Amino acid sequence: MSLSELPFYPVEFYEVLKANDPDHYFKAVHVYKFNAGGTRYLATFEEYERHVYVLQFCLEESSETDDKFDRIANVGPAVAKKVLVTCASIGLSILRENPLASFFFTARPTADKLGKEGKGRNKRLSVYQYFAVFFFDSDHFTHSCSDQRGSYLILNKKYEQQEPDAKEKITDLLDTN
Repeated sequence: MSLSELPFYPVEFYEVLKANDPDHYFKAVHVYKFNAGGTRYLATFEEYERHVYVLQFCLEESSETDDKFDRIANVGPAVAKKVLVTCASIGLSILRENPLASFFFTARPTADKLGKEGKGRNKRLSVYQYFAVFFFDSDHFTHSCSDQRGSYLILNKKYEQQEPDAKEKITDLLDTN
């Protein structure tokens, strides 16, 4: 099954906020918005050097809060799946624009589980990993999961061929961020 066969929400490209310093490792943030069953979402892809994009998404209504990425919307599994498919579709559109793009995300425990689950794999990471493997096949991407950090790297093999130490360099870049 391909992405075009899966239902996803129509996405509104909102804006690109470019970094003030073109020599800095942070390049821009690409902002998208979409409605999901009456709930408005904000998806951002932070662009860094080395062709890496960091995905984050949240409810638009909580986008100004410190815990915006820890909150969970009780929307049910069908809507949640469609939200994740929508985020993947945005990532794939970025990949069409930048064929060397790699992607990174963190999956922190939800606010109600913070401190209870401890470090290591959490439910969000398992769900996000499932979608990452489905949409970004192992023929074209190397998948790297850190249960300890709750993070996941989808490394583009085209970029990895150009930069043999790509994984280490991207990981170092994001660790300093």
